[in-house]
Amino acid sequence: MKNQDIYSKKNNILSAINSGRLAIAFKKMRSFSEQQMTWEITDEIGRLEESYRYMLDYAMRGIADPSRQKVYAGIVASMNRLLDKLERHALTNESPTLYYNTLRYINQSLKDSVTSLIRKYDTLNNDYWNTGAHLMPDCPQSMENRRKRETLERDLFNLLWTAMPLTNEDYESLSAVFKSDRYYNRFKQFIISALLLGALEYYDPRRILLLIDAYEAGDDNIAPVAVIALAVTLYMYRDRTLDPQVIARLKLLSDNMTWHNDLRDAFLELVRARDTERITRTMQEEVVPEMMKLRPEITKRFTNPDNPNTDITDLDINPEWQEMLEKSGIAEKMKKLFEIQLEGGDVFMSTFAHLKSFPFFNDISNWFMPFHTERSEVALVPEELGDMVRVLENTPIFCNSDKYSFVLSLRNIPASQREMLKTQLNSQVDGLLEIQNSSIETGAKKRASVMNRYVQDLYRFFKLFRRKSEFKDPFILDLNLVTVPAISKEFNDIESLQTIAEFYFKHQYYADALSLFKAIESLSYPDIQLFEKMGYCYERDNDYTQALKYYEQAELLSADSLWTLRHIALCHRMLGNPKEALSYYKRIVEKENGESIATAMSIGNCYLEMGQFAKAAKYYYKVNYLDEKSQRGRRQLAWCLMMQREFEKARKLYDELLSSNPTADDYLNMGHLSLAMADDNNALNYYKLCIAQNGSTLDDFAEKLNNDVEAFSYMGLDPDIIPLIVDAISYTER
Repeated sequence: MKNQDIYSKKNNILSAINSGRLAIAFKKMRSFSEQQMTWEITDEIGRLEESYRYMLDYAMRGIADPSRQKVYAGIVASMNRLLDKLERHALTNESPTLYYNTLRYINQSLKDSVTSLIRKYDTLNNDYWNTGAHLMPDCPQSMENRRKRETLERDLFNLLWTAMPLTNEDYESLSAVFKSDRYYNRFKQFIISALLLGALEYYDPRRILLLIDAYEAGDDNIAPVAVIALAVTLYMYRDRTLDPQVIARLKLLSDNMTWHNDLRDAFLELVRARDTERITRTMQEEVVPEMMKLRPEITKRFTNPDNPNTDITDLDINPEWQEMLEKSGIAEKMKKLFEIQLEGGDVFMSTFAHLKSFPFFNDISNWFMPFHTERSEVALVPEELGDMVRVLENTPIFCNSDKYSFVLSLRNIPASQREMLKTQLNSQVDGLLEIQNSSIETGAKKRASVMNRYVQDLYRFFKLFRRKSEFKDPFILDLNLVTVPAISKEFNDIESLQTIAEFYFKHQYYADALSLFKAIESLSYPDIQLFEKMGYCYERDNDYTQALKYYEQAELLSADSLWTLRHIALCHRMLGNPKEALSYYKRIVEKENGESIATAMSIGNCYLEMGQFAKAAKYYYKVNYLDEKSQRGRRQLAWCLMMQREFEKARKLYDELLSSNPTADDYLNMGHLSLAMADDNNALNYYKLCIAQNGSTLDDFAEKLNNDVEAFSYMGLDPDIIPLIVDAISYTER
């Protein structure tokens, strides 16, 4: 059975379960199990169905059962668990994915359990310290110990990733690790990542309980990582009935204000990750290409003519550079990116993405090992670059994945260039140390910073790993934690909702912001800014009716807001109510104590839409007078003159428009004008230019002509000529 067939069967059964058609679901599950010859699972399905039929019998006989809902939920949860087992069994035999390749290898070759691997790891750690190997990191004994620990770490990661379900013994051993001070934080974080990756494959309540243990026992370096892993896991299973012990533990956490704040910060970090693609695109498509264009000019203008080999990076900052950057528009983009970075935005994704092709990143566990100088790959960096590496270990600027990328790239530098690089890097070390010392964080600020870097590590794995398509990428989802039943109450207070809603709104995720603004609306008194933002969210979704409703509510609270009046007018225009829009624009003129270019343009558009061409033309003339350099209003003015049969004036304007970046509509309208002025040959030429401009078909062109039937009447043309125009063009094309 192919993978797709297995997934299809599971989804069909899940659909039946979620629709409440458990009888059909049981039948399909039995068939699926019998196909796989998993007779033990078939027996479990039979026993579970028998329990369900007993429950149905009691219900049909009208017997009161206060625990019926709880029993039903338990049956559904058990069905989901058995369905996971069926899918896993089928894929273990068939699937070529990395997950199942690793699982098959472990089943065949790895004889250790989670507990025994942790014991071996403890022994190696004890030997490392008791024998004094830690004092001689480059000695053979120390190097051998390091390699053995790294092998054990990889085996433990793979086992934790693929084990399903974890046993009670696994749970006790791992919980003890989180509660013990004998283990490095980096090892605990490593385990959390393995638990998370496994949880994304299959639901396992013990994994969630372990993440809660890690959170409760963790310090400011571990608890933030655990809460991110918890948030992602709970979101992935938001539609699944969680086990009672998981619900109970989460309820206990809800009494903890630190948990409440951490969960809110985790939400913000996960939302922020959605901006990474946009930031990366800005860097790759706008900033870097523009910088590359400017580099030859900067080199030409600012290097020393007496020394053509001068390195531009060694020169003092030239104020003319800033002028060049500002004129090119790069300075403004860089300023915005810097502001995004200060807020925690991921501006380094594009920089390090191409450095994820080292063999080091072929091993899935290496993506999740926190950066430390004892790693064998790091220890191989040339000693002359060691100072830079040691500073890098503690700098908060980069996530762990990017630190490994940077160090691995250092290893490939030829010996002849190392001294030069050392000199350049040493000049940066003091700066990094200063940043490091100035950014020492504590409490909530530190926890949020740790979350930020961990989310970046996760994001890089799911977007850059060579076999990323085989994994369930949580970052393609909304990750809206308000929709997770188990933790939704953590966001019921106005402060939390407001914080997250404003974050969504600022980053232009208007649909998500709107859902939270609605929740705030139900919990708070009428508020002008809330109504304005809700209206704007609807407007961006092109729902102008709802947008108008909220803008009008905002107007009731404050009739003096020009912003609100403009958007009410816009909504009326978009809804085809130019007369109502015009009344609002006139109110704006009164409050502005005069007409701005934008308002004059809008009033002209309203009159144009009402068919009052003379009044519209008056305002377009005003726009052209106030803004002579641009073409704002010229197209509309030309159209109005044409509708009033002032053909010579219209031709003059269209000649100007056609001389500079004409549109297909410019050619179309010039064709109409030529017809009206009895210049038939030129009319056909302009119509053909209209077709060629957009590469459209003759049918598309005919539709455009039919849309202008009313305009033909205004110009004194017979609309019946329209099909003749189309045929005339078709003959000229033969």
